Amino acid sequence: MERKVLDPREAELRLDDDFNAVLNMIGEGAPDYAAYEEDEIPKQRQREEEKAKDLH
Repeated sequence: MERKVLDPREAELRLDDDFNAVLNMIGEGAPDYAAYEEDEIPKQRQREEEKAKDLH
């Protein structure tokens, strides 16, 4: 098995608490794009989708 060489700059970033905190924040507060069953889609969202279709 081959060992990969780690760049010294990468090693510094991996040890930096601030950098790791930024990486952990990626995706925070983003909308949930989980798949819905057709019956589970909220009525308001269905209306928004219908309005969007009408605009096209």
